[in-house]
Amino acid sequence: MKSGKCPKCGKQTVFMKRDGIYFAGGGVYVFSTDWGAGKPVKEVDQYLCASCGYFESYIEDKAKLEKVVKDWKKV
Repeated sequence: MKSGKCPKCGKQTVFMKRDGIYFAGGGVYVFSTDWGAGKPVKEVDQYLCASCGYFESYIEDKAKLEKVVKDWKKV
């Protein structure tokens, strides 16, 4: 996704936005402009394919990634 090519459909219609989603009311909302009310997912880069809707999120903060390695169960 980060290269601009969708791994699902192969098209180069990938768009990126930092903090482009938030959770509220039991759902996930994707914004095409700045978020309004709600709780944004901070410091997360979201990539979305405009052709097929495939969606990925990346956390770039190395300290947060290290915390995940420590606290989460490895699959």
